[in-house]
Amino acid sequence: MSRFVYYLMFLTMISNIIASVPKILLFESKTGAIPSMFAAVIIGTTLVYILVKLFNAFPAKNLPDMLKTHTPKWFAYPVLFYLFLYWFIAGLITLITYVFLFITFFSPETSIVITTFAFLAVISFGILMKSRSMLYMAEIVLVLFVPLIIFLLIKFYVNPKLDWDFIKISMMHVNHVPSYWAFGASLFIFTGVADLVIFNELFTKKHKMGWKQVLIIGLSGAGVLFTTFFVPIGYNGVEQIAELTFPWISTSDSIRMKYGLIERVIFIFILSFLGIAFVSLLLHWHVALKMLGSIFEFKRLKWKGKLLAPYIFVIIFGIISLILTRKLTQYQLFELSNYFYGSLPIFFAILIISLVIVKRRAKL
Repeated sequence: MSRFVYYLMFLTMISNIIASVPKILLFESKTGAIPSMFAAVIIGTTLVYILVKLFNAFPAKNLPDMLKTHTPKWFAYPVLFYLFLYWFIAGLITLITYVFLFITFFSPETSIVITTFAFLAVISFGILMKSRSMLYMAEIVLVLFVPLIIFLLIKFYVNPKLDWDFIKISMMHVNHVPSYWAFGASLFIFTGVADLVIFNELFTKKHKMGWKQVLIIGLSGAGVLFTTFFVPIGYNGVEQIAELTFPWISTSDSIRMKYGLIERVIFIFILSFLGIAFVSLLLHWHVALKMLGSIFEFKRLKWKGKLLAPYIFVIIFGIISLILTRKLTQYQLFELSNYFYGSLPIFFAILIISLVIVKRRAKL
């Protein structure tokens, strides 16, 4: 399987270690989070396998073109619009989460509008890049930040402040019925493969998906979920962990690098994950932009030979982001994230059914 497909999956996994996923999982720590994570690893890995196999039937093609070619408009366009909404909301949640995080820990006196606008200025440039350039940028960011993140995570595990007794206590809640909301949040880390709806057009060869690839994806997902859930508990305890707004940020502030240039790990930790989150957000909104562009093409809107529609869509993305960032509270963002993750089974069902229909009609 191409290394770029792994990049798409790993970016989504890593970027959600400190985003909304741990907050939801830790909120459900006593009501079924652990069995939900087990279920999400099994089902998520299975869904990745199914989606890769379905995309293998259409090398060098993206989903919008496949739907337009093999299905009627009354089916293709609603599906494309639904998928656009999914990727747009996924990026929006990431953006607002990191804006809140940045303001809380780095620049509390800066206006939220200015901070959001600064984020949007960088993001707007990125999502207008070519799809192939996006993949190369993802590779560069992963090479730069993942070794540092792995180093920091190792420090979390070997630090004597990590109390394994707290983790053992939390494991006693394994006998609960799985929580649907915790399952949805856990399942989200496996959604990176769905970016193939656009990026599949860059791959001319079929993706190899054997037991080794399945094992790598499954173990990576399980490792990310284990770290996301249990490490904050090991540092903060079982009782109060659900009350923390950013549990991983509080956890990272428990670590010091005595001989480092920057002693407090929290600053290195946030900046490292911020770099990963930016690329993850760019991928989400790049796919959303392509989806929206496949529905509303506006071929007559041109200036010096360039289509203006993508720039108009980016401006609309920015306006919506600025409005919601000002209006939403952290509690409302948590609720929005909860409902969004809860809709993932519907998203996977629609995506897989659409691909199956396209595959069958292509054989006719």
